[in-house]
Amino acid sequence: MVSLSTASNTKRRGFLWRRKSPQRAQARPDDRRKRRVRRSRAQIRPVMQPRNAFQAELLRQSKKKIDAPLLLITVMLLVVGLIALLSASYPKGYYNEDTGPFYYFIRQLGMAVVGLVLMWGVSCVNYTMYKKWAFLLYFISLVMLILVLTPLGTSLNNAQRWLFGFQPSEIAKLAIILLFSMMASTRPESVRKVKDLLIYVALIGVYILLLTRQPHMSAAMILIVVGFAILFVAGMHIWFLIPIGVGGLGIAVVAYFTLNHVQERINIFLNPFLDAKDTGYQAVQSLIAIGSGGAFGLGLGQSRQKFLYLPEPMNDFIFSVICEELGFVGASMILVLFAYFVYRSFSIARRAADRFGCLLATGITMQFAFQILLNLAVVSGLFPVTGASLPLFSYGGTALVMQLVEIGILLNISRNIPPSKKE
Repeated sequence: MVSLSTASNTKRRGFLWRRKSPQRAQARPDDRRKRRVRRSRAQIRPVMQPRNAFQAELLRQSKKKIDAPLLLITVMLLVVGLIALLSASYPKGYYNEDTGPFYYFIRQLGMAVVGLVLMWGVSCVNYTMYKKWAFLLYFISLVMLILVLTPLGTSLNNAQRWLFGFQPSEIAKLAIILLFSMMASTRPESVRKVKDLLIYVALIGVYILLLTRQPHMSAAMILIVVGFAILFVAGMHIWFLIPIGVGGLGIAVVAYFTLNHVQERINIFLNPFLDAKDTGYQAVQSLIAIGSGGAFGLGLGQSRQKFLYLPEPMNDFIFSVICEELGFVGASMILVLFAYFVYRSFSIARRAADRFGCLLATGITMQFAFQILLNLAVVSGLFPVTGASLPLFSYGGTALVMQLVEIGILLNISRNIPPSKKE
């Protein structure tokens, strides 16, 4: 018993001796002093506070969870689009003395960086703030579309669509989406009354009249489809489709007999090989490119039609180059990415927090979906050549930036989805 107690006391004394060693006795005051310094610095460190309500709202929105799948698929499509643009634009830049082989790619890459920064910034702005900006943006885009038809506008390929280097039609698309969504969400009964629907028709009719003067028929068709989609989702009666369809058919007939370029494109669409060296040249070369790709393509960068055969290999007919280089399999994979992008965007519209967010997301998604289908129909010969570009792929700084801004709006709508509707 004595030995056990002595041993335990020895161990206890040894333990106490180790705790009171000179080295640890010297280190402990230093540690305490460092902790006190850290606490004092933490107490005096200034806390960044938002200066106004807008900054506070930006900070609050940025902390909300974003729709990661939509963001990821957007970046994937943008990267693949830049690679396809580099391949498709290389010959045209190489054979042009005023540019270089990487001219179009560098410009598009710069606009992509600007667009991504704006997309992230817009995703932190509460989409409900756009209600008070809808009429202002509509008026600004209307003035710019008028200025395009003046000597200030720039002409290219028998079309006058540019103003100081950018296309106001891209801003007009977003303006119509914002305005129609705001009006239909503020006054839901307006979409079920013929008198009120005439206001919507007048607002979009002014745009269409100006766009046909440029001419820019693809933008006019996109505006009509997007406007109709918003009104239909907002609750417009189905029987209104009858006068709209009759009116649209009447406009198409009048355009065919009064506008020479419309009549010419429809005739070439029916049989592009009638004038394969002139008016049907684009459609014929596009079909040759698609057919040359086969199942697996000629290889990335190995397209032959892009060597001064296709007139716009990096713009309207970039998907023809993709089909030739990547074949049916590669082109189908890109279409799957686009399909998932549209599905995810419609999912955000379905789960939006309010009516305005639902209509806004629907309009933006329909713009992307219809423009993708229109471009694919043109390059495959299923629709007359209209000048519709492929979103996130075709060359064009204004279009790319505006498309990324619209995706930023979708991302902000996803930030504000109620927890009960989140997947």
